[in-house]
Amino acid sequence: MRLVREQELMVEKFVFQSPAPRVLFGRGTINAVAQELERHGISRAFVLCTGSGMQLSQRIIARAPNCGIEVLRLAYPGITREDFERATGHAKKSGADGFIVVGGGTPIGLGKAVAAHTQLRYIAVVTTYSGSEMASNWSYGKDDDARSGSSLAALPSTAIYDPDLTLGLPAQISGQSGMNAMAHAVESLYGADRSPAVETLAEAAVRVLGSSLPRVVARPTDIEARTEALYGAWLAAAFRAPVGVEHAIAQNLRKRYGLSHAGTHAVVVPYAIAFNRNAAKHAMEKIERALAVNDAGLGLYDLNVRLRIPTGLKDLGMKESDIEAAVDFVGAKPIANPRQVARADLVELITQAFHGAPPRF
Repeated sequence: MRLVREQELMVEKFVFQSPAPRVLFGRGTINAVAQELERHGISRAFVLCTGSGMQLSQRIIARAPNCGIEVLRLAYPGITREDFERATGHAKKSGADGFIVVGGGTPIGLGKAVAAHTQLRYIAVVTTYSGSEMASNWSYGKDDDARSGSSLAALPSTAIYDPDLTLGLPAQISGQSGMNAMAHAVESLYGADRSPAVETLAEAAVRVLGSSLPRVVARPTDIEARTEALYGAWLAAAFRAPVGVEHAIAQNLRKRYGLSHAGTHAVVVPYAIAFNRNAAKHAMEKIERALAVNDAGLGLYDLNVRLRIPTGLKDLGMKESDIEAAVDFVGAKPIANPRQVARADLVELITQAFHGAPPRF
């Protein structure tokens, strides 16, 4: 029997709060939508989805014939004011008492904004690894037209994670979406709200994602790998902490320059972790142990290479001439991070992330 040293049992003071939604996880859980609508007292609903979610939305309607469901397909890329106003207007006009969101970060992000403003309950049917459904923050619009906030009303009443629904996700998008989940997990390890529970689940998320994502990309029809990746994504999202320098850079750049949401996080996360290496040694040890590597930042970079996804912002459409303006834009707001982030640091971080070579800090 292994003896546990006394210091290994010491637990620091912490605060833990989890308003987590009800979760249905596993193959075939998509068939429970009608029961979940009934559970939450939703008798007249509509579906929010993008074009790629239309077929699944029609399948859901066929299985819930008594709920008066209509499909509202998003008309524009991103989470726009136009689609927000259209969805909230439809909710009022139709007399809906709830709705269903089908898809990944964009439709779920819009659904959160709609729920926060209408107070309607909804079911999230998750088809990617983004994890947006587990966060209470909401936003819509762009630039001067942007609105954002945080509300528990933005959380779904039930989140459905059916691995079969991810089988159609292309290999590259799967890899990028999974690394977006990875970004949540690794930053949770040094977030201000970390606790023993958060650290345990975040490290587990890093381990599961690091193991499953290469298998998903190598063989997209591997349902066991898909199931593990979806589980890892849920772990990463369920207890994520306030953002650090990775999210500060990735979220701002992808909005400002119209870059892929998941792709931008996938690119930036190795550089942010490498930058924080000496300021968050406890987190680095957990990442390195979970990935079985000697260097957390390089380990995450090598994982991107194994997943055959872009490693540089230039590959996503950002221009080198954008770097200076990007630094000013990201640096205009305070960044909560274990290491202080000066302007020169942002220049180095964004420049390295732009070119996509292995991180050097």
